[in-house]
Amino acid sequence: MSFHLGEGSVRIEFDEGLYPKDAIYGAAYVFIDRCWVHLDRAGDRRIQVTLKAKKPGADTQIYAGEFQNELLGQAWRLRIVEENKKLVESITARALGGAAGPPGLDELLAMDIGEETAFEDPLGIAMSWEEKYKKKGKGEGAKAEAEDASEGASGGEKAS
Repeated sequence: MSFHLGEGSVRIEFDEGLYPKDAIYGAAYVFIDRCWVHLDRAGDRRIQVTLKAKKPGADTQIYAGEFQNELLGQAWRLRIVEENKKLVESITARALGGAAGPPGLDELLAMDIGEETAFEDPLGIAMSWEEKYKKKGKGEGAKAEAEDASEGASGGEKAS
C-alpha cells in the first residue's frame, strides 16, 4: 500500500491480494458524502483510490488514515460473512422450510381432487372460528345462559 498527498486530495494504491475489491468498494462508498471518490486500476491486481475533499481546506491525510481503517473493517466484515455463509444458508433454509407447514407440495399433488372431494376442507381452512371452537363453548355457553336466566327471574321477583 502506498499513498500520495496532493492539493486537496490523496491517492492510495491497494493490493487486491490483501484487500478484496468488494472491501475497497465498501470503504469508498462510506466516503462519498465527504469526498469525490475515483477508483482506477493501477496495475496488475492493484487498485488506486483517489479521494478529493468536497470541503476546501480539509485535511486529506486524515482522510487517508480513515479510509485505511474503514478498509480494514470492510475486509473483516467480508471475511466473517464468508466464514458464516453456510451457517446462514442452513438457518435460512430451515426457517423457510418450517414456515411452509403441512401439507407439502408432494402431498397436495398426490391429493385426489374430483367432483366428490372438490369442496372438502381437510385442514379446516374454510371453517369459521365459531364453528371450529363451538364444541367447547356451546356446552359452557348454554349452561351459563341457563344460570343467567334463573338469576334474572329470581332477581326480578325481589325487585318487584
